Amino acid sequence: MDFPLTNLSFVGAIGDDMAAEDLESLRATPDIRRVAWGAWICAAIFYLYEYFVRVIPSVMGNDLQLAFNANAATVGFACGLYYIVYGPLQLVVGSFYDRFGARKLLIGSIIFVLLGCFLAAWPFSNICLFAAGRLLMGAGSAFAFIGTIYVATVWFPSSKLAFLSGLTTALGMLGALLAQAPIARMVQLINWRNTWLLAGLLGFGCLFLISRRLPPTPDWEKRRHDTYFDSNRHALSQFISGFLLVARNPQTWILGSIACALFMPLVVFADFWGIQYIELITSATKSQAAFANGMLYMGWLLGSPILGALSDYLSHRRNFLSYSCLFSTLLLLTLLLPRHLPLTGVGGILFLVGIASSPQVICFIANVESNPPFLKATSVAMVNTIVMLVGGLMQPICGSLIDFRYKAIQLVAGGYTAEHYRFALLMLPIVTSIGFVLSLFIKESVDE
Repeated sequence: MDFPLTNLSFVGAIGDDMAAEDLESLRATPDIRRVAWGAWICAAIFYLYEYFVRVIPSVMGNDLQLAFNANAATVGFACGLYYIVYGPLQLVVGSFYDRFGARKLLIGSIIFVLLGCFLAAWPFSNICLFAAGRLLMGAGSAFAFIGTIYVATVWFPSSKLAFLSGLTTALGMLGALLAQAPIARMVQLINWRNTWLLAGLLGFGCLFLISRRLPPTPDWEKRRHDTYFDSNRHALSQFISGFLLVARNPQTWILGSIACALFMPLVVFADFWGIQYIELITSATKSQAAFANGMLYMGWLLGSPILGALSDYLSHRRNFLSYSCLFSTLLLLTLLLPRHLPLTGVGGILFLVGIASSPQVICFIANVESNPPFLKATSVAMVNTIVMLVGGLMQPICGSLIDFRYKAIQLVAGGYTAEHYRFALLMLPIVTSIGFVLSLFIKESVDE
């Protein structure tokens, strides 16, 4: 497939082939490797912390509704603001890292997240402060994943980047697991506001680590930065042209929609509404339900790197995503249709849902392959924007469906039943089935 270069100007940022080879050799030296791992660990710990903060509300749903005297839709919207601000920021975060480097941006973004945690813990009954806290958390967290990958691209040889990307995703799932049963127990012991306060204090530890241990930008990255920005006087025009080129490609929207569909079990079920549903259909305690809910993250933790590597090995994208959507749909129906399930059965099904939906990461690679090679970051950012923005909207939509089923505006303690949650959560297999249909229209890179 040929791509037009109209209105785009490019500069060789690294230099000639020999310079690139020398840089790869330099990055492979023992001294640089030690510094590289230290830099990546600092950034990756922030991503783990960000993901931990992202999913903490999943064990606080009922507490938040009672504390703010709010219905499910209102609490869902307040928590979903995290994703609504996170999504659009993905389009500009990569450009920010290219221009300013990692250190200043990571420090600033951590400050945003920890301030958001403190706002969420503020002892007022008005949900607006909590919502503002989630906005700050989302704005700061938007820099975590791309920042970690950026640090890896600066310090590591290209042969290590796929492994580090998978390892970064696994750390995110670990953060989510830490925010399940352990945090559910903590909420019971010290209440939900103090839990947010503790999360903010953990942010100070993360801030101290990065400010003291993240190494300064290396000389080779400074030269790349200076060459690019000194030579390119129309960076905004180039950004807009590249964005439009990716946005006009139908594959971007197909793959972005499929990525959304496969992300929904995480963002809607595991990240927020799942624990309440599990408690109701199994009569489990909150801690037990949180442990079962965490099995979905465990499935992603194991499935993402393994199935992603298998997709690379077999050079298939369409088939993996088609089967992913199909099996996710069937497993979600198995979870949602029965009126009662044993706790172990719920945990097992959720683990399989995690495995089935984890090939979602393939959508990012498939979109890179479907767009010009000089727009890799923009291709990834477009899919991530669609995923996170729609994910943020789906949490309050689910809450609205719960309230619609309940036929009441104000919360009545103990009023929600498993049937109310089931009615709303059945949108998940509907969405994944739509993803299956869309997957039939994916163009394999080998077909192009």
